[in-house]
This record gives sequence, C-alpha cells and structure tokens, in this order.
Amino acid sequence: MEKIWNKKFILLFITNLLMMAAFYAAVPIIPVYCQQIGITGSRIGIVLTAMSLTTVLFRPFAGYILDNFNRYKVYMLFLALFCLPFLGFIFFPFFGALVAIRLYMGVVYSVCGSATMTLAGDILPPKKVGKGVNRFALTISLGMAAGPFIGIQVQNYLSSTASFFVLFLMSVIALICVSFCRISYPRTERKKFVMADAFYKPALPFMLNMIFIMIPFGAVIAYSSILAQENGHSAVIPFFYIFLVAGMLISKFSTQKMIDAGHHAILVVFSLVVLFFTMGSYLFLKTWVHLLAAGFFLGVGYGILQPLFQSFVTGTTPAPKRGAANATYLLSYDIGIGIGSLLMGIFQESIGLSAGFSVTAFAYIIAGLIYALFVDRYYGKLVLRLRTQDSL
Repeated sequence: MEKIWNKKFILLFITNLLMMAAFYAAVPIIPVYCQQIGITGSRIGIVLTAMSLTTVLFRPFAGYILDNFNRYKVYMLFLALFCLPFLGFIFFPFFGALVAIRLYMGVVYSVCGSATMTLAGDILPPKKVGKGVNRFALTISLGMAAGPFIGIQVQNYLSSTASFFVLFLMSVIALICVSFCRISYPRTERKKFVMADAFYKPALPFMLNMIFIMIPFGAVIAYSSILAQENGHSAVIPFFYIFLVAGMLISKFSTQKMIDAGHHAILVVFSLVVLFFTMGSYLFLKTWVHLLAAGFFLGVGYGILQPLFQSFVTGTTPAPKRGAANATYLLSYDIGIGIGSLLMGIFQESIGLSAGFSVTAFAYIIAGLIYALFVDRYYGKLVLRLRTQDSL
C-alpha cells in the first residue's frame, strides 16, 4: 500500500507550513507597525486589503501558469520572490510604499499559495489524493495560527523590524526545504491563455462558501492584537494563538476518522455553530480567559473546515486541472480575509472592535445556508461522477 507521508510530501508539508506562517504572521503585525509609524484608522485597512486586490486579479493567471509550465520550477521562482517583501517593510516605512509592497505580495502569493496544494496533489497516489490533501491543508490552518504567535512575540519583545526579519528568514528556510524536494514533470503542451478557462468552474461553489467562512477569520487575525490592547490584555495575545493552534490540532485529529469515513455534513454544521457563538461572544469580551477560550474554539472550527473544503476541491479535480482549481478555490481566502480586514478598519472607527467582531458572525449563517442548500449535494454529485469515471 502506497504511503501518504513520503519524503517529498513531508518536505512540501514543512515548506508550506513555513510559508503560510510567514505570510499570515504579517497580518497582525502590520496594524501595530502602522500605528507605530503614524498610519491609523481606515488607512490600516487599506494597507491590509491592498494585497487582496492583486491576489484576486492575478489568481486566474496563477492557475494558467501552473497548468502550462513546470509547476515545481514555477513554485521555486515565486517562492524566492515571496521572500523579498518582508525586507521591504523594514526599509520603506511609509504609507504609499506599504501599499505597493502589499500589492506586490498579492501577485507573488497568488502563485505560491496555489502551487503548494497543486504539488501536494501531484505527488500523492491517485486514490490517496483526497485524504492526503486533507492532511496537507492543515498547514494553512496551523500557519494562520502559529505564524502570528511567532511574529507578535518578536514584535513585543524586540521590535517590528525584528519581526519582519524573522519572517524573511522563515521564508528563506521554506525555499531551502523545497529545493530538496525535486519534483519532475514531463513537458506540457502550452495552451493559449483564455480568461474563461482560467477559472475552474466546478470549484466555484466551494469558493463562494469559503468566502463567508473566512470573513470573520480575516477580522480576527488582523485586529486581535489591537482589541487585546484596548482591553488591557496585550500580554495574553501570544497565548491566544497558542490556544488557536491547540484547538486546530485537537479538532483535526479527533475528527479525522469521521472525515475519512465521509461524515462531512455533520462536521461542517458543528463547526459553523461553534464559530457563530464564538464570534458572537466577542460583544461581551472583557477578560483574558474569554479571549483565550475564543481562540481555542475558533481553532476547533477552522481546524475542521479549512482542510475539509480543500480536500473537496483537490480530491474531485483531475490532475491537469488542479492548478486552475486551487487558484479558483483559494480566491475565497483572499476575498474573505480582505473583506474581514477592511470591515474591521471601518468598524474600529464606528461601532468599535468588540461589536465589529460579533457582527461578522452573521457571515457563518450565510455560509451554513449555502452549504446546506447546495454545496453538500453538489460535492456528493462530484464524488459519484469521479467514481463512475474510475470504474469505466
């Protein structure tokens, strides 16, 4: 029986974990850094959201590049380019430059984020793609949680400059790891770029569903540090991310057998209910115990949902189309986190952060309706179609 955890899979797992940690660590660091250099209010939201604009615009091209060129070489190139903007934050500390750096990050990350999921699917045995990608996608969840913990710790105890330098080193280590992976691909027949073909249409329902799931998460990772400062809990915020990681790991490993057995619907509903009440409780958040509990339960929900939806996409997509499929689906992260960050920039100046966090909980209701009314049955049809093709 072929194994999921082979050498290349492990190297890619470590690479993606480091890359995601570096990428998402920048999100909570930037608002604090902006305030330190005199950028406040909605302008912080603009800096954070700028990246989402170019990521969304370039994702279709990312899918085309990955499906028409050597995926491994493309990833190596763009991961090298991914390292540079962290130094840019250090050397160009003013509003216009930060917006430009974030726009650049969007272009580069649109390829890197799509490439790792695609490469992971390519090196897995065909019958193990769904299960393997479900495990590999944990790197996104863990990176989203562990990265901010590392960055904030360095920022609190040293400086913002030091934190950006640490993120640069993390991305360089990721580049070194993937250089030992050496995935070979046959020459591909390059097709002409057509915008209509750049989006993998079967992935669109999953993308739409995940957009609403990611809106509150974008708010949390961007503004948790500032909320903690307002409530006098700055010393606790690093532990918030530890509890977030703990929730992700516990939920992931305790539900893996249910996921492998196909009990997806009950897990999605359970996760959305937990997330709704957790985000809604921010309206009453006063103590550090409540903050840590919120981190844990957010981890429980996202530790299930993020890997699960990623496996829905990659596990039902033919290998030649995985670049476009992942690029299409991952637009949900770009759009959702971008909306969440932008909304919180507005809410901070109007209704306050605690109320703003609780308002974003209504996105989970929309996500639940989309899943229950369409996505659950849609996924079942894709799986049935795939099994029918395999039996022919």
